Amino acid sequence: MSQFASLFAAGNGFWIPHDIGEVYVGSAAFFIVMGTLWWKAGPAVKAALAKRTDDIAAELAEAADARTAAESERDQIKAALADREREVARIHADAEETAAKVEADLIAKGEAEAKAIRHRGGADVEVARRQAKADVQAELARLSLGAAEAVVTESLDDSTQSDLIDQYIAQLGARS
Repeated sequence: MSQFASLFAAGNGFWIPHDIGEVYVGSAAFFIVMGTLWWKAGPAVKAALAKRTDDIAAELAEAADARTAAESERDQIKAALADREREVARIHADAEETAAKVEADLIAKGEAEAKAIRHRGGADVEVARRQAKADVQAELARLSLGAAEAVVTESLDDSTQSDLIDQYIAQLGARS
């Protein structure tokens, strides 16, 4: 037999195993305790549940704010990376442009120096040519003077020589 059926077959003839007065008093005590708990502890439980709900809502709001901030930071980082790539490209282009300018300046400077060297070389050649011409003329004059002295010495006699010396002295005296 089942246990439920054994309750009905109890010896006192009631389906409740105890005295009915005990059931009434126990039930009344239960409802009084439950009412008091509901009355005294209910608001505290409701406040605790409301606080928990508010805390969860605040945590969700903070999480949403943190997520928004993280997404914003992510977007800024992506933008910075894109800007960095543009900046790298700009710096590279500036470097190439500067290198081209420096190369052109160096070529122009080298050509100017080469032209100046050629000009100085031409001037040096002209100076050397003039110096050589002057040296040849001086040597020729020295040799001519030596030859003239030799001719004069051989062709001059003592009286002609003394006349020439007197004329020279007279010219010097006229100049002073």
